[in-house]
Formats: sequence, structure tokens, C-alpha cells
Amino acid sequence: MEDSSERQRLPSLILAGSSLLLTAPILVLPDTVLPLWPALVALILIFTTRQAPLSLATACLSALLLLFFKDRPSFAGWFDWEGGLWNTLSSPWHFYALLFTLLLGALAAVVESSGGLLKLLHTTGEITERARRRFLSSVFGLGLLCFFDGLANALMLGRVARPVADRLRIPRAYLAYLVDTTSSAVACLAFLSTWIVTQLSYIAAHSPLQKPPYLQFLSSIPHNFYCLFGLYLAFLSVQRRWLIGPMGSRKPTAHTAKSTPFSTEKSGPLKSALLPVIILLASLPVIILLLHKPNDVLPFGQLIQQALNASTVPLAFVISSVLALLTAFILFPSTRRKEAPRAALGGALQLLPALGILLLAWVLGSLFDVLGTAHVLSRALGSWLPLAALPAGVFIAGCLVSFVSGTSWGTMGLLMPLALPLTGTMAESQGVSPEVLSGIVPVVIGAVFGGAVFGDHCSPYSDTTIVSALATGVSTHEHTITQLPYALLAAGAALALGYLPVALGLPGWLAVFSGGAILTILVLLWTRADRVP
Repeated sequence: MEDSSERQRLPSLILAGSSLLLTAPILVLPDTVLPLWPALVALILIFTTRQAPLSLATACLSALLLLFFKDRPSFAGWFDWEGGLWNTLSSPWHFYALLFTLLLGALAAVVESSGGLLKLLHTTGEITERARRRFLSSVFGLGLLCFFDGLANALMLGRVARPVADRLRIPRAYLAYLVDTTSSAVACLAFLSTWIVTQLSYIAAHSPLQKPPYLQFLSSIPHNFYCLFGLYLAFLSVQRRWLIGPMGSRKPTAHTAKSTPFSTEKSGPLKSALLPVIILLASLPVIILLLHKPNDVLPFGQLIQQALNASTVPLAFVISSVLALLTAFILFPSTRRKEAPRAALGGALQLLPALGILLLAWVLGSLFDVLGTAHVLSRALGSWLPLAALPAGVFIAGCLVSFVSGTSWGTMGLLMPLALPLTGTMAESQGVSPEVLSGIVPVVIGAVFGGAVFGDHCSPYSDTTIVSALATGVSTHEHTITQLPYALLAAGAALALGYLPVALGLPGWLAVFSGGAILTILVLLWTRADRVP
């Protein structure tokens, strides 16, 4: 196993080293093209090695080499106490993003280990189509409820629901599809998840708008068409038993007497799972308001606006997650309380690789700023690409990068520092009004997030895809080929029914409703045709 891993690692290291060596001859290119080289290095390596940490780290080194040879003052300035590196590492948004993500990963693991959510999937002994639909609806609903972490959601739902699915003769591949679909897509849309502070930090660092990051995030939700349409297709599939492509030929796993449909061995009270989530949701707005100390007496509406845009918002996320985690510890079943610390530590450690990608993405973003990469891209695209068409292009690029690399966080880390500054510079070069810019930025944000989730949803290299397959008891290959038609349909709908109509002037919320209506009609006609003898 180790020899195989070494054989796979060596070509990747050779490619990374070759990219760095090529930086020297690249220096002869004009300054109008040179800043694009680190971004190109990251893209090529992600496509060839499928290793986001190696790709982002090599891109950072290539950017530093360019600065060293072409602009020594900028190179030295990036390392000083007021330069890009220190600002990146010392930013409150970045520090608290790391801490909050670890805490919420621990919370998700403790909630799962408590066993409180097991009872929501309890089923009677009947094996009917109605019982199957009720169970699958419970799985879908529980996937929406466990919004705080995509990977923990997949692990928990898969392990808990698998024996019940076998009892009801539901194919495990279909269960894996539901589990996977309601993991990253939900975490990406939720305002409280292991993703949120990371998402807000990207917006705060790179958006051309001066609006509070949380408002820009909320404005992007109606434009995250892939996540919205993907979840809606899963809902329609459950309600109509809509099985397409290879999914239609999958058979249920044989149920044996030893595999009980519902185990109470590690079941806990429902409050042990629900109360920590309620504390998390209820305490956050209160803590945000309490931490903010305005200089003047303000009307309540303005006070909320100021508080949500204050530098204390990331700290409020951390305090809220600490309160929720303490609640989960207190409500953990007393007979198994020793398991809680171990579960919390495991949940936090599970997120460390993702946080490494996040750190590299922040560093690369600061280097893009120094190099002026967005301005170079703007000059290249601004003369022929309309600003309204940019979100569609960003979404397609995100889908390709995330599918090949299998990492949503790596895709966001690569595209967000490019796409958001590019939006601002393109708007400036094309003479777009501030009102139009404020309308297009949320669409670009939604396109980056949606494109990143596409690969996380269906790439065979994605950790969520692999975990969903393992948790539900199917191979990664089977899970990928059975889920891919649904993912491609959702991506196609996002492009054709979302980003293209929005580019033509349709409001985002109207695109969501009209797209949902078209998908409903499509599924109804599809399932009705399948049932005609």
C-alpha cells in the first residue's frame, strides 16, 4: 500500500517541480501576461495530480518566484509586518474561521455519537411503498436538519439509515445518492455550518462591494442554482420514486436476520441532538448584538446592520459554537459520557486537511492581489465578454475544476480570489454602474459555490463521495456512476435555467421558481412515461 502511494506521489512531485522550473523561462513574457502563470500552474496541477494542497502550494511558490525576480520591493513587502502574509495569518476572519470550523466539526461528531437522531429514522415492520417513501423522506429531512457539516452529515446518515434501507429493500446506491446530495449542498447553503466563516472570509477579502459579507452571502443563495436544483431533484426523486440511468437497475441488498432495522444500543434522547443545534441557531444573533459596542445611539435597524458588519462577528460564531458544544456534552447519554471527548476530538481532526487547503488558498489569494492577476484577466476578457455572462463561465470552470480535483474547498480557494476581483475590474473597464455591479457579484459568488459543490457531489475523488459510499455500504465506483446522471442534470439545469436566464435579465428568485417548475414537469412526464404499460 505504501509503495503504491509512493508511486502515485512521485509523478505529482515531478510535475510540481517542473512547474517551478518553468517559472524561469516564463519570466521573458510581458508583464501583461505574467501574473496569470500561478493561476495556470494551479489549474494544470489540479487537473493532472488531483491534489489540491500540492497544486495550491506550488502555485504559491511560483507566484513568490515571479515577485522575487520581477519585483523585489513587492516580494520583500509581502513578508513584512504590514504585508500580505502577515495580514492573511493575523486576520480575525481567518483565525476565527479555523477555530469555528474545528469546533463545529467536533459538535457534529458529538451529536452523531449521542444517538439522538436515531429515533427520527425509526420505522415499523411493514414493507410497503408508503413505508419506503416515508423512510426516504425522513432521510432527506434529516439531511436538511444536519446542516452544520457536510462530511459528518454523510457519515451519520449513511451509517444510521443503511440497516433500515436494507430492511425496506431500498437499494443502497439510492440511499448513497440521498446522503451525498444532502451533505455538501446543504452545508454550502446554510448560514451556520463548517463552511460559513470560510465563505464569509473569502467574500470579505475579495468582494468589490462594501456591503457586509453576510448580506452578500444571503444574496448569493438564490443564485446558487446547482445546490438548489440538486436538492429539489432529490426531493422529487423521493416523492416520485424517480430512478434514472444506472440507478434504475440497482437491486436492494439482501436483508438477514442479523441485520436489525433499528438498533437502540447507542440510541439517546432526541434532545441530545436537537438542543445543541437550537442553541447554535438561537445564540448567534444575540451574541453578535452583545459583542458590538456602537459609538452612538442608533435605531435598532441600523444597530443590527452595524453589528452584522462588525469585526466581532467571527468571534460571535466561535462563542456560539462553544455554547452548542458544551450543551451537547451536558446532554450526552450519561452511560456513555466517556465517548463524547473522543468523538469531539475525532470530529475536529477530520477537518484538518480541509483547513490546510484553506490556509494555502488564503495565501494564494493575497499573492494574486500583489501580482494584479485579476486586472490582467479583466484586460483579457473585458473587451469581449459581457459582465452578465461571467457567472456562467465561472460556474462551468468551477464544475470542471471540482470534478477533476474532487475538492470543493480547493475549488473555492482557487476561483474566489480570481472571480470576485475580476468582477470588479471588468465592471470598471466596461463602465458598469455600481447598481449593476451589486447585482452581479452575488451571482458570481453563487456560481463559485455551486461549481465547487458539483465536484464534491459526484467526483470519484471527492471525500464526500467516498465517505457517502463507505457509510452506505457501496463501492465508490457504483456510487459515482449511479449518482452522476442526477448531478449532471442539476448542473445542466443550473446553467440553462439559472445562469443563462439571469444573464438575460431574469431575477434570480424568478429563475429558481421557473426552473423548479420546469424540473417538476420534466420529472412528472418522465415518471408517468415509465409507468405506462
